[in-house]
Parts: sequence; C-alpha cells; structure tokens
Amino acid sequence: MRMPGKTAVTLGLMLAATLAGAALAADEPKAPAPTLSEVLESSGVTLSGYVDGTYSYASSSSQSYDTFALDQAAFTIAKQPASGFGALLNVVAGTQACNGCYAPGYLQGSTSDFNVLQAYVQYVSGNFTVLGGKFTTLAGAEVAAPTGNSNITRSLLFWYSEPVTHVGVRVAVAASSMATFTVGVNNGWNNDVSAGSGKGVEVGVSLTPSKSLALAAMGHYGDFPNSATSSGVSKRSLLDAVATWTVSPKLTLVGSADFDTQEKATASGGTASWWGAAVYANYAINDSWRTSLRAEYLDDQDGYATGAVGKLKEGTLTFGYAPAKSIELRFEGRYDKSDVTGADDVTQAWVEALYKF
Repeated sequence: MRMPGKTAVTLGLMLAATLAGAALAADEPKAPAPTLSEVLESSGVTLSGYVDGTYSYASSSSQSYDTFALDQAAFTIAKQPASGFGALLNVVAGTQACNGCYAPGYLQGSTSDFNVLQAYVQYVSGNFTVLGGKFTTLAGAEVAAPTGNSNITRSLLFWYSEPVTHVGVRVAVAASSMATFTVGVNNGWNNDVSAGSGKGVEVGVSLTPSKSLALAAMGHYGDFPNSATSSGVSKRSLLDAVATWTVSPKLTLVGSADFDTQEKATASGGTASWWGAAVYANYAINDSWRTSLRAEYLDDQDGYATGAVGKLKEGTLTFGYAPAKSIELRFEGRYDKSDVTGADDVTQAWVEALYKF
C-alpha cells in the first residue's frame, strides 16, 4: 500500500538535514593555505632573508653629510641535511652588497650593487663537513649580514684587517662537542678568482670549554692584490682571535684581536704590518630593548692599511628596539679619532630599520 504522505515527510527531513550540514560546513573556518616557507621546509629546504635600511649623519672639521641608504636586501635558500649532500645560496643587493663594501661608516661613494655573497655545495659525513664554492670568512667577531651584528656600523678590524669572503674548498672536523678544526684552500681575500698564480690557505679552531665561554682562532696566508709589485700581487697573512663570554642571560662580553702583515708592501720590497683590538659589551635591558658598546684601537705602524702612519680609535654606542620578533630599530652614535696630523676626527649618528623573514 502506497503512503505518499510519509514519503514526502521523509524527503523533507533528508533535504533539511542536507541543507543544515551544508550551512554548518560553510560556517567552519577553512584551514589556512601553507606558506612558501612551510612548503619548502617540508622538502628539507629553508628560506630566510632580511631588508636593512639606514639613515646616517657624519660630521668632521672639513665636511659633513647625511644620507638614506638601502644597505642590504638579501635572501638565503638552503638544503643542509645532517648527512650527505646539500647546498646554500645567499644573494645580496644594496650599497653593502659587494665583497668589500663594508666601510666602517664614514666612507662615502658606495653605490647599489648585486652580489652572490655565498654559494656552495656541502657534504656531511659523521664529524666531517666539506664545503666547495664561495663562503664567508672564519675571521672576526662581526659578519657581513647585519642580522649577526650588535652594532650598525662595522668595526675598524672588519674593514682594515679581515676578509669577508673566500672562494675555494673548506673542511671542518668536529673533534668533539667542544672543539672543531677547520682547514681550507681558496683564492685569497674577497677574490672570486685568483689574484695571482698562488692560493690562500686558512686554518681555524673553535673551542667551547663551557656553556658560557667560546674561543675561536684562525690564520690565513696567501695572495693579495698589491700594486707595488710587478706581478700585482704579494702574500698577506692574518692571525685572528675572538673570545665570547656569556656573563649572564643579559650580559655578553666579546674580545677580538687581529695581526696582519703584507709582504713586498713597498717598491723596495719591505714588509708592512698592523694590528688592532676591539671589545664589546652587549646587554639586554628587557624583552624589547638592548644596548651594545664597542671600543677599539688600530695601530697602522707602517701606514699601509689606512694610507698613513698612525693610530685610530673609535667608540660606538648602539640601542636596539624590537617591537616584534621580525623587526628591530637601531639607534647609534659613533666617534672616530686619529692621531695622524691633518686627519679629521669624525662624529656619526645612525638610525637603522632591520626586517627579518
């Protein structure tokens, strides 16, 4: 016996349930689409970068200037597994992009540039890591990227005494959890191709005797461009040491020292040498504010590094404010003093906006 009434009721209930389910599904929040970084990370690839802009003012007895600048805009994409082959690419654009464009602050005339700061293939097997390509130096307490420095301007040691990049092969051996030894052969200082027929050799060691103390030392010896020689190159050597002491979660002290020599520095074939030292005190005021004080001394006893026999001193005070994890605003004052007759003492003021992603 047919029951059209009951059938209609049943169909109506089914339709109502379907419409209610559709309405509830529409109200449910959709899962956010994965970001590019999340997609890459799922494949073992990391992507990071930063944009660094500054306003600077410098004044001396003979001149003054102020300028805005895009110092660096950079990204790094890498796949670096714990074992086997990997690679890294680090590209930089801006006024501080080229291998040697990291003036201590008072040099003018930098122009926008584009540079592959690092590009290498790596192989990891157990405690051994091998790099082949272009990579940053082992020397110094400061680095090329502003994200790794506590001050806006670079130190005198960074500019006059240390390389920025090398192109070649580097092997690092982690002898233990507290000691790593590194050796490498490269084209020399900041040279993408060899300056001469020879090569540069680097040797480094890093030690962490405790959680609060880190020590590093390195030496480099090899060809360096030199217009005083008929070949256009001669040997340069560097001995570098850095000590970092984490006094407390808020306070970190850093000391750095360099000793450089340049062979055939003059037409008569003499050797020039210079040395310097820097100390840093970095203090976290609270979760948003920090400060960094740097003081350093450079003795260019033969006048080769700076172009005049004399001693340079500088003091820098920097405050950093981080309103968010991805951004920091920095404010800096710096004073450079020279005992060279006729040389200007320079006062600087800097503001920096640094965005990291």
